[in-house]
Amino acid sequence: MKLHWFLLTLCLPLCLSSCQKKADKKIQPTETRAILPPSTGNLSELVIVVSDDLWKGQIGAILKSAFQENIQAIPQQEALFDLYAIEPKDFSSIFQTHKNILWLSTGDKGSVERKDQKWAKNQLYVRVMHETEEQLAQSLQNHVYKIRDWFLDKDQQRRLEKLKPYAEKEIQKQLNDIYGINMSIPKDYQIAAVEENFIWLRRDNPKVNIISNIWIHSENYHSAEQFNKERLIQLRDSLGKVHVEGSLPQSFMATEMIYEPDYMLIKENPYTIETKGLWTMVNDFLGGSYVAYAILDKEKQKIIYAEGFLYCPSERKRSHILELEAVLSSIKLK
Repeated sequence: MKLHWFLLTLCLPLCLSSCQKKADKKIQPTETRAILPPSTGNLSELVIVVSDDLWKGQIGAILKSAFQENIQAIPQQEALFDLYAIEPKDFSSIFQTHKNILWLSTGDKGSVERKDQKWAKNQLYVRVMHETEEQLAQSLQNHVYKIRDWFLDKDQQRRLEKLKPYAEKEIQKQLNDIYGINMSIPKDYQIAAVEENFIWLRRDNPKVNIISNIWIHSENYHSAEQFNKERLIQLRDSLGKVHVEGSLPQSFMATEMIYEPDYMLIKENPYTIETKGLWTMVNDFLGGSYVAYAILDKEKQKIIYAEGFLYCPSERKRSHILELEAVLSSIKLK
């Protein structure tokens, strides 16, 4: 995206807001200015304050490799972040309120500093400094994925904060009563199917041909082997075969194995495995992305399997799959 368009998207709401404030009330000299303004910019955007020389060299290559890595479980290539590199001399007050800011510089003592809400509410600011370009590059090599996780986690928190005021309270109550979990369910999800130990939630947006789905299934815990990658794939395939039929005869949902699903332990307590991959419709032509959590409820000796899967053939999928991942991250055992 060109810088002038990015500036326009930032400036317009700021200018409108400024005009409205002037019309409503004049700021008096005695009023405090310590209150931070709201953060601006979109989720999955990162403003990088860095000199052109550093951006064009090894520093830029390291940052692009980490922050523009393709999102897992999306069939098309979509980067984790949209990056906007800005020279320090061009870093005006327009950019100071952006949600995500990463500042890199040389000529200072080496450090990696994180500050929340430096210039705006709900903002994350990270600065990486070192004396020379070589030392800065080495520091980045050591810390870039940790820094990336900071920004990913912060965006996930923002997504959840945005969802909570409009959450489907009645569905959340049912999940609490039946499965003993607290979970933030976004607005407009409806119950598509309910069976013993299984519930399917679905949100349709026919105008843009997007269907977002959430499954929750519980079963008794017998052994650690139930958390093996192969067993979790078998579990989701059994759910897909029973619950999701295609439009053609003998068609049903299954895990797409052309691309190996990702598998990772993300939490020790409660023990939680995350899997990400693609789904396909056997004997049909549909497919999409999924992300799933398998959680051990040690007290009840149950496994909670929660999955979000997406049908979104013609739109960018990043925001939708990241929303589903944020929803799953909100699960807490009662």
